[in-house]
Amino acid sequence: MRRPSLVALIAVTVLFAGAALPARAADPVGENGVMVVLIDEGASPVQRDLDAAETVALTMARGTAAGTIAAAAYGVETNEIVSARSGPEGTRLVDDVISSVRSLDIGPARSDQFAALTASFAFLSRVDAAPGSRVAFITSGRILGESENTRERLRSVANLFAAEGWVIDVVTLPSTEPVLRDLMSGLATGSDGVFYDTGTAAGIIAIFEDFSKLTLAGAMDVEMHDNSATVVTLDIAPHTTLFSTVFIRQHSAVDVAVFSPNGTRAAPEMENVEIRETPSAVIIRIYSPVPGNWSLQGVGPASKLVATVDIDNPLVLKMIEQPPLPVGEPAIIEAAAFVGESPQLLSGAVIEATIRKASGTTEVVVLNDRGEDGDRFANDGIYSVRLSAPKSQGINSVSLELSWTDYAAVKRSSTAFRSESFPTLSLVEVTNVDTTAGKYATVARVQVRAGDYPFLMSAADIKAVLNGAGGQIAAIVLAVDEPEPGRAWEFDIAAIIPESGAYEIEVVLDSTFEGRAYSRTAPIVTTHAVILEEPLKFLGLPLWVVPTFGVLLVLLAGFSIWTRRKTSPFGYILDDQDRVVVDFARLERTVYQKLFSRNAVEASEAPGLPFAGGTFKFSGGDQVKLVHKRAAGDPSMRVNSRPAGPETELGDDVWLGVGGRLLTFQREHHSAVASSPDTTDSAAEHGITDIASAQAGD
Repeated sequence: MRRPSLVALIAVTVLFAGAALPARAADPVGENGVMVVLIDEGASPVQRDLDAAETVALTMARGTAAGTIAAAAYGVETNEIVSARSGPEGTRLVDDVISSVRSLDIGPARSDQFAALTASFAFLSRVDAAPGSRVAFITSGRILGESENTRERLRSVANLFAAEGWVIDVVTLPSTEPVLRDLMSGLATGSDGVFYDTGTAAGIIAIFEDFSKLTLAGAMDVEMHDNSATVVTLDIAPHTTLFSTVFIRQHSAVDVAVFSPNGTRAAPEMENVEIRETPSAVIIRIYSPVPGNWSLQGVGPASKLVATVDIDNPLVLKMIEQPPLPVGEPAIIEAAAFVGESPQLLSGAVIEATIRKASGTTEVVVLNDRGEDGDRFANDGIYSVRLSAPKSQGINSVSLELSWTDYAAVKRSSTAFRSESFPTLSLVEVTNVDTTAGKYATVARVQVRAGDYPFLMSAADIKAVLNGAGGQIAAIVLAVDEPEPGRAWEFDIAAIIPESGAYEIEVVLDSTFEGRAYSRTAPIVTTHAVILEEPLKFLGLPLWVVPTFGVLLVLLAGFSIWTRRKTSPFGYILDDQDRVVVDFARLERTVYQKLFSRNAVEASEAPGLPFAGGTFKFSGGDQVKLVHKRAAGDPSMRVNSRPAGPETELGDDVWLGVGGRLLTFQREHHSAVASSPDTTDSAAEHGITDIASAQAGD
């Protein structure tokens, strides 16, 4: 009976690891590519060849990035190549092919390698495989029909695949003769493939590195000395559910083992331990291992020994997501170790955070679950700490480290949080407020900014009160201007002041910014208010308006009476030809002259008079007086041939002699005709002659 196959071992190992990694350098097949696994039936008579073939085939099938897996066994003839989707279906397909090879009583001494490669080329052509598709050619190297031209034929096959962009990876089994290993390596290199020799530990390791998902944590990679022990220690953290070790040994006489922290060797009879062993590989699985310092050991002859470790611990250390933290204010960050969505209670655990802030500084803090220093609830699995106020907005990177006081194991993770400049309030009071009882008065103005820039928000988010000697007074908030409907950055604070005195103004902003509710309180300012006594009113007017209006009416009436009692200008100034020089009743006068000089007409107002320095005053309804100013008027003016005095009563028998002209005043003149300048001058000439004659006679 053959020894237990590595099929189960590798399948279990891969299951530890989870889904396959993205394509690596040795397996760059895209999801549209195809991987063909060809297994030599010549491995059947040799147990270690079967073990190696199973190890390689299942590792490649599980770890490939190709979207399609095809497989077939070949010997003297090549079985039909069957395909399936990669993943569980593809792995089962390869497992079936391996089982068919294992079920053979005895395999062929030599296999038709060329027929198998030809069939795979035809299959890839038929499915129109994408460039980068690969053939995993697992062979014992014994070629049916081998001749002197074999090397050249293999080179031709490699070139044929390379021309299509397809690759041949060659895996030689442990029993392959050295000369055949060299021959087969040329097939791989000729098609840009990889050559793996499973007869060496390095070959097995290379396959695991290229296709396996095992994590190389606490790995052992040593050259052993005869009968010497090699030990590697590693720390297993609390909550670990599975601890797997795969030993790859060059010599089957090397004894490998795993020891628990108390020095107990893991044995297959233990309930939580599974051990699978083959000449080249040993897989040890330990379920729910106790936390602490475990060790891997190898003892035996001088040889190469490699061990890979995979630790399945569901604890995920991460920071509790939160909106951005405000710049300039102390902030709280929270972190926890999660299993799924649930934070875990950790006994003796320490969570430390190294924060590289956006300002360029670094802060190292220890989080706690004791309900203090920013932690809301004790022993709830959520660790918290209060940070110093961020000084700059930006990204703050965080490195979290989870450790235990009783264990050396450490779990780490990286994350980040943002800091932002939140809106702030600035308040300017109105120093002195004069108002009246029952009316709103503006007592202050508040501005909202985020950083150095105005920030728009609703007036409903701002609350204001006044505190005075009489208690607290509610205020209203009014937008000064609205750049957007219902939103502003500058607001007036107004209130009804009940009594004079000093009032402290409190303004609070409660809103949401970047998904975080926040509150801001403006510095308190004080304003002084004075209540002015409002005057009594009559018909909506202050009482003082009524008598003032009455006095004005009386003055206006008196002025009107006084004005009307004055005599309006009347009569005419005629020359000696009985022509009208001035019609006083029709003079063009200003409103001011009509109101304040109604009964007096300056000589300058009458354009036809030959003098300007005098005033005609009208009184008594029919009296006219000429007030003559010699200094300002014509000093040669004569009245009835005599020098004019300061005042002269004018009448029909009074003649004025001025500049060679004779003028007289008449109250009425029924045939008055305005004289022209020419006729006036002519009359003046005649008048001069007459006056001169009259004076000579006198």
